[in-house]
Amino acid sequence: MAQCRKQLINHTSLPLAQQLISTEEFQIQAEIDAFEDFLDQLDEIPPHPYRTDGGSLRSTVQSRSHSSCTFPNAVREAYRKTVLAVDHWEDEYGEKTVLESINNEFSPEVAAGLAGGSEMWSQPLWDQLKSASKEAIETRQQAYSLITAERQQLKKLHKTLTEVGEELAAIERGEFAFDECNDRLTSIQQQLDEQTYDQQSYLRQRNRSNEKLFTTFVYADLDAEYPGLAALATARQLLDRIELRHWAGAN
Repeated sequence: MAQCRKQLINHTSLPLAQQLISTEEFQIQAEIDAFEDFLDQLDEIPPHPYRTDGGSLRSTVQSRSHSSCTFPNAVREAYRKTVLAVDHWEDEYGEKTVLESINNEFSPEVAAGLAGGSEMWSQPLWDQLKSASKEAIETRQQAYSLITAERQQLKKLHKTLTEVGEELAAIERGEFAFDECNDRLTSIQQQLDEQTYDQQSYLRQRNRSNEKLFTTFVYADLDAEYPGLAALATARQLLDRIELRHWAGAN
């Protein structure tokens, strides 16, 4: 069989899934680092004076100090140099301007406050900006944990299916006596059963966390929503065909 003359793993979507996961893991870490740098830069911006009498956003104190006049610009520049500077940001999110990105990442209120200049800025908006930045980091950290677990799961499955593919290729080449071939086919079936159970258990746990992260985003371009299970199904189909040939006396 031509399929066994090449690695079994190359006839599945597992290698591409692993590539997509690795890319996602790298990008999420880059975004975490960028938002952390943004928060650090916010702490270095000179404080801006605010009203404390509950006035509206449009009636905040307008200071003539240099720090007050340039405060929104300093925030926008910090965001541009950190978050928007991430290599994949524009391609991934389609955001070309600071205010567009801040509107999407934080809130329209924060974006409007920064667009309006110092007279539009207030302590509540400053608190909201910092809180939303921390939330952006936490959300990505949670996603990073899920992605890392997925990468490890696929790595383990990749190792198993590579071994299974090599074993099936050896059986197809007729390297074993009939009885030994029986034993090896039975052992492979047990391996695949165990891996399928393990994968299903993992997916049930993963679904409770954030299923859309994988099916809607990471694996959007794959033919299979669950590449691990799809790869196991391919291995099982190959095993079944080799078993038929074996029992028909072809091996």
